[in-house]
Amino acid sequence: MRTNQLVILFILLLFSLNSCKKNEDADFLLQNEWKIKSIFTNKETLKPQKKTHREEAYILKFNNDTFFDLHTSVNYAGGRCNIVFEGKICIENYGIQTKVCCENDFDKQMISIMNNVNSYHCKGNKLTFLTDKNEKIIFEKQ
Repeated sequence: MRTNQLVILFILLLFSLNSCKKNEDADFLLQNEWKIKSIFTNKETLKPQKKTHREEAYILKFNNDTFFDLHTSVNYAGGRCNIVFEGKICIENYGIQTKVCCENDFDKQMISIMNNVNSYHCKGNKLTFLTDKNEKIIFEKQ
């Protein structure tokens, strides 16, 4: 009987430690702004253009733990997110919110990849969003 109680206590302790790690990880992501440095597709590496119509273009900003903005070079864009656990993120409904003009190739790739992101890796000032197709968006903390 005593052994069963210890096993249950140990399992609860493991879950609580994992939960704390998720919260620390999520807080770090959510409390910072991240600028896109590059996009890796299966065919090419793309860098954002230096001149954009929008000052806040290519900057990932979390409004809270559910909604984020990541504007293109010309249009407002954003979506919903959920950090499932450390390293896993679910991004939903990412797209253009207010269309002013057409997107360039970089913007189109960013939108496409963001809609397929399912995991992330954070190390120092670098955040990487990844898809199952080995596509990546590399961000740097602002």
